[in-house]
Amino acid sequence: MIGEESKDFKVQKDLFKEALTSDFSMSEIQQIWRQILDHFLSISPIEQISMGDHQFSLQESKIINGILKRLQNKEPFQHILGEVEFYGLTLKSDARALIPRPETEELVDWIVTETKTIPSNILDICSGSGCISLALSQAFQDAHVYGYELSRAAIDLSEENALALKLPVLFSRVDVLDIKQFTAALKKQTKLGPLDVVVSNPPYIPNQEKEAIEEVVHKHEPGMALFVPDEDPLLFYRSIAEGILPFLSTSGVLYFECHYLYLENTRNLLLELGFTNVEKRKDLQGKWRMLKAQK
Repeated sequence: MIGEESKDFKVQKDLFKEALTSDFSMSEIQQIWRQILDHFLSISPIEQISMGDHQFSLQESKIINGILKRLQNKEPFQHILGEVEFYGLTLKSDARALIPRPETEELVDWIVTETKTIPSNILDICSGSGCISLALSQAFQDAHVYGYELSRAAIDLSEENALALKLPVLFSRVDVLDIKQFTAALKKQTKLGPLDVVVSNPPYIPNQEKEAIEEVVHKHEPGMALFVPDEDPLLFYRSIAEGILPFLSTSGVLYFECHYLYLENTRNLLLELGFTNVEKRKDLQGKWRMLKAQK
């Protein structure tokens, strides 16, 4: 652990890098370092460029070292920072919901770029922090956007994000695996019109993969947002697809984020249920990650 005494800029930065090289790439460390100085020490990125002779105060060193200790204890930096950037929005981030991933930004971008006519009604299922629904509300400001989520804590977080961003997304507590409850919610939701876009990034990691998941994830992010039974990894996809089909508009579209190993199974499931024009797309890592299907 770095000592608590004050240090000059270069020494403190080098020690910080050295302490984290086993857990982060050099580019990640550089980004974390810049954000610490900006967010916690009020030193802007421009000011950081000319800080070669800067001497950190004892208090500044304590702040940096405290954050370093939390990072070494596998706490997500987004939780330490208290926020995360997602598709141009700054969202509050903590242990109540899954941290939004870049792959999910790609899913949102696919929806935004593919949607030529402004949708009237958008539903985000398993909405978590609200990242997808809030990004779509920002992109389609005349649309009615809704989010379904089982976790009360996650709903609280998403509502805090909606309030901070002044985006009128309506979040509801709905168990999509309870067909009766799910159908009742959909009937109520669609009284004023059918759904034009439905999107979901549901839990999709089989329990057997828990051991392979990084400690920073399974220790600090909600398991209910991540894991599914080994014997039925598609249970959320099946329930969601079956449930929403009668409530889609004639040109309604369903988007899914998927486990790359089960994408073809999910695609086949959608075709069996009667969806058409089922498209798949890779993420930036080259893995088949997303599906789009029409009614």
